[in-house]
Parts: sequence; structure tokens; C-alpha cells
Amino acid sequence: MKLFRKIDLITGNFIEDVIFESHPTVLDAEGNTVLDAQYVEEAPKQGFYLPRWNGTEWVEGGEPSPIPEPTTPPLSTDEKLTQMAEQLIITQTELEVVQEALDFLLLGGM
Repeated sequence: MKLFRKIDLITGNFIEDVIFESHPTVLDAEGNTVLDAQYVEEAPKQGFYLPRWNGTEWVEGGEPSPIPEPTTPPLSTDEKLTQMAEQLIITQTELEVVQEALDFLLLGGM
């Protein structure tokens, strides 16, 4: 019994592992018995995400996911400090409003 890899004849992509006594054969156009090209005895290298047979060897058939480009350039230190200062002012203003509301509620509107 031998382990073969079944491939898609159009794309070369790996389909499944199969076990046969010997390499499967088919008849060609002249009626001669030839090895079935859909079965490959060579094992793909470890680590391939989508193994693909190119006719002579296994290659990586998957497309790596593109790394998205940053939409905006990173901020300089001065720009970061300016943003943080603006956010601090907004937060401080919100806290003052909350403090006034609490004083109103606790002191009964005075």
C-alpha cells in the first residue's frame, strides 16, 4: 500500500490523501496505459498552507493576506502631546460639569 496525494488537474491544488496498491493508471488517446497525473506520490513539504503541485514539485499555493498600509502617518511627539493636552482639557471640563451637577443635587439647588 502506498500513500498518494490527489490533486486538481487544472489548478494543481491538493485535494486529499489516498492509498493504493500501486500508482493508478489511465488510458491515453492511443489506448496506452499511463500513470494517472491526478495522483502524486511525492509528499508536500511541511508548512505549506495550501500545497499546489506544479508538475515537478510542491509549491505554496496560498496567497498571503496583504498587510494593510497605515492610513495616516504616525504622529510626531509634539503632535501626540498636543492631542493629549486637548483631551485633558475636554476631560477636565466634563469633570467640572459633573462636579457642578453633584453640588446642585447634594446641596439642594444652592
